[in-house]
Amino acid sequence: MSQPFAVIVDAYSTGAELAPKFSARGIPSIHIQSATSVPPSYVPSFQPDSFAASIVYRNLDDCVSQLAAAMGGGHAGWVMAGAETGVELADLLAAELGLDGNPVASSRRRRDKYEMASALRGAGLAAADSLRTDDVEVLLQWADGGRRGWPIVVKPLASAGSDHVFFCVNSGQLRAAFDSMIGKRNRMGAVNEEVLAQTFLAGTQYVVNSVSIGGRHYFSDIWIDRRKTLSGASNLYDCEELLPAVGPLQDSLTAYMRRVLDALEVRNGPAHSEVMMTERGPVLVETGARLQGSMLEQPVIDALGASQVTLAIERCCDPEAFTRRLAAPYVLNRHVMCVALISDQSGTVEDISGLRAIRELPSYACHFHTPEVGDRIMRTTDLFSIPGVVYLTHADQNVLRRDYETIRGLERDRRLFAVRQAEAA
Repeated sequence: MSQPFAVIVDAYSTGAELAPKFSARGIPSIHIQSATSVPPSYVPSFQPDSFAASIVYRNLDDCVSQLAAAMGGGHAGWVMAGAETGVELADLLAAELGLDGNPVASSRRRRDKYEMASALRGAGLAAADSLRTDDVEVLLQWADGGRRGWPIVVKPLASAGSDHVFFCVNSGQLRAAFDSMIGKRNRMGAVNEEVLAQTFLAGTQYVVNSVSIGGRHYFSDIWIDRRKTLSGASNLYDCEELLPAVGPLQDSLTAYMRRVLDALEVRNGPAHSEVMMTERGPVLVETGARLQGSMLEQPVIDALGASQVTLAIERCCDPEAFTRRLAAPYVLNRHVMCVALISDQSGTVEDISGLRAIRELPSYACHFHTPEVGDRIMRTTDLFSIPGVVYLTHADQNVLRRDYETIRGLERDRRLFAVRQAEAA
């Protein structure tokens, strides 16, 4: 039997963990880069040494030819998107290579948030009222008509990480948001030729992560997703807290999300979904047909025995074991909180000794993406400008919440980082 290879498209952010885990099972990986350059926000996470070969995509025939040469006498066993930018190309390559994937014909509904909402409404599911346009006057007319009410949410059609997400309470803010996006390059490296406007969803947001096999869905982890709204910033990440798999709220979320994943034709592989629980029930914010980004998995593994990453690998390499999981939900053994650090200043970091106080917290598990002395940090306005992430885990939920408040206190007092030439928020 020839050597199987994993093909990973845009192995950035959490997707960088895929190749090492395939390697641990004796499976080499080949990287396909969907664009001529890696988007700047993804450069720090990319690990090119994890791959047997790397290919820059130019066209399908050339890519398949280079892939065959790189594998020698081997064969492609799986294709997976490592990040949001790789979703559509992963679908295309899986279809071309005759491998399990998601349908090419519906790829766009898994990237374009307008098409996503349209697909949900077509399936009879709750979705935000949406408009896709390149004309600010059309946008203003839409916002003022139909008794939609303010705020109106405006964002790129196909980005991630709260990139240029604006909550506009009047036409002036709406026009400014449009002007800040249209024709500009977003965090995924694409130019915003149109913008997406949606009605505001009032409620509590949740993250529902999943891994699918042949159209059957396993929910790997469910989180309550707390956000902050600050002047001059998008909807900021605050913290996510891991929830048990079952309960009235979780049952409502997963029942809705099974139908969402079906409507979006997510048949194979991981998906990361954000859902708002509103007065009328769950309503999708968006789904990415890939792993959740900017996550450390070890605290989740300690709490659940697996993570979305390990389950995505198991789904490929041991589908029988993965299929057995479909019969029972995960069990939460420890509480986990993922805290996004927030900076109210921009400047050059002179001292990071405040991180020592975080590492000494009773529930501290790990942290990542924190700055070093000499690094420049920016005032936090979205996921890409946070100065790090801290994971807390403990058997006692109250300990997590006390430690969370300690972290926010360090930030308020500016004792976390000393910053030179700081610009106050």
